[in-house]
Amino acid sequence: MKSRPTSLFVTFLLSGVTMLVQVDPAAAQDRAPADTVLRLGDLLAETRANNPRLRTAYLEAEALATKRDQVSALPDPTVMFMWQPYPMLTAHGEQRTQLKAEQMFPFPGKLGLQGEIADRTADVARSQAETLQLDLELRVKQAYYELYRIQQVKGLVDLFQEKLGDFEEVASIQYEVGTGAQQAILKAQLEKNSLTQIKLDLDERQRTAAEMLARLLNRPSSETFDAAIRLEKPPVSELTASALFELAVRKRPEKAALDSEASLADAEIRLARKNYWPDFGLNVTYFDIAPSDAVPSAMGTDALEIGASVKIPLQRGRLGASLEEARVRRSQVMAKQEALESEFRTEIADLVNQLSQQEEQMSLFLETLIPQAEITLQATLSDYTTGRTDFLNLLDTQRMLFSLRTGYENIFARYLQVTSTLERAIGVTSLADAGRP
Repeated sequence: MKSRPTSLFVTFLLSGVTMLVQVDPAAAQDRAPADTVLRLGDLLAETRANNPRLRTAYLEAEALATKRDQVSALPDPTVMFMWQPYPMLTAHGEQRTQLKAEQMFPFPGKLGLQGEIADRTADVARSQAETLQLDLELRVKQAYYELYRIQQVKGLVDLFQEKLGDFEEVASIQYEVGTGAQQAILKAQLEKNSLTQIKLDLDERQRTAAEMLARLLNRPSSETFDAAIRLEKPPVSELTASALFELAVRKRPEKAALDSEASLADAEIRLARKNYWPDFGLNVTYFDIAPSDAVPSAMGTDALEIGASVKIPLQRGRLGASLEEARVRRSQVMAKQEALESEFRTEIADLVNQLSQQEEQMSLFLETLIPQAEITLQATLSDYTTGRTDFLNLLDTQRMLFSLRTGYENIFARYLQVTSTLERAIGVTSLADAGRP
C-alpha cells in the first residue's frame, strides 16, 4: 500500500494535470494586464507614419506631382542686346544698338501632352508608394502573427514545465518509498530539458520577429514588443475566388500603376507624332539709330522690326526612333497587364484553397484530435490512480496533448499569415473590407 505522503502528492499531481487538460491555449496571454496589449492596428498606423522608405516613396510622388507646371509652361523668351562699336550708317542715321525679344511657341497640343505625361508619371510613383505600403503592412502582419504564435506556444511550454516539476517530485517520492522506478524520474527530467531547448528556440524566433517589427516601425529597440497579443479568428470573406479577383483588379495599386503607365505610353505616342510638326516663334527687334550729318535724311529715327521663326524638324530618323520607342513601351505595358492579371487569378485561387484546407485542419484539431487526447488523458489518469498503468504512460499521454495543442497554434498562426497574404493579394488592409465598394 502506498504511504500517506505519496498519496497526497499523487492527489496533488492529478488535480494539477486535470487543470492542465482543461486550460485554454490562450491562458498564458490572458495573464498580461489589459493596458499592455499589442494591437495590430496601432502597429500598422505607426508603420505608415514612421517607416522611412515609405515616407521617401510618397515624397517622391509628391515631388513628381509638381512637374506639370514645369513642363506645360511656355519656354522662356529670349532677349538679345547688340551694340556696334563702329556704328553702321543708314539712310536714317547711325545704327548703334539693337534690342531683340523672341518667344517660341511649341506646336499646339505639345505642352498639354507634356503636362499629361508628367501627371501620369506622378500617378505611377504614387501607386508604387501604395504598393510599398501594402508590402510593409504584410511584413508587419507576418511578424505580428509570428509573435502571437510564439507567445501561445511559450505559454503551453511554461504550463507543461510547471506540471513536469510536479511529475518529477511525485516520481521521486514513489521511487524513495519503493513504489516507482527511477526511469520515471529520468524521463521527467529529460522532458523538462527538451522543453527548455524549445523555449530557447522560441526566444530566438521572438527576438527575430521583434527586430523585424522594430525596423519596419523605425523604432530604436525591439524590447517594446513584449506585450501580450490577443487575437480572434479573422473574418473570412464570403466572396468567391473570381469575385476576389475582380476586387483585386480594382484595388491593387500595381494594377493602377500599369493603367497609369498605359496612359503615359499613349501620351508619349501622341507627343512623338506631334514632334513631326514645327514649333513657331515671334520676335520683335528695336533699332537705336542716332542722327547723322552724312546724308540729309539722317534724322535719327529709330526703327522697329517684327518677325517670325520656324523650328523645322528635319531629323526624321530621330523622330521615327522616338515614336517607335513609345509604341514598344505601350506593347510592354500591355504584356505586363496580361501577366499581372494572370498572377492575380492564380495567387488568389491558391490562397483561397490554402485557407479552406487550414480551416479543415483547425476543425480537426479542435473538434476531434484535442478532445480525444483530453479524454485519453482523463482515462489514463483514472488507470494510474487504480494502478492499471504506470507513470511513463501518463507522461506520454500528457506529451501527446501538449503536442496537439502546439500543433493547433502553429496551424492557426499559418492561417493568420495566409489570411494576411490574401489581404495583400486583393489590396485591402482587412478581409472585413473585401465586401465594401
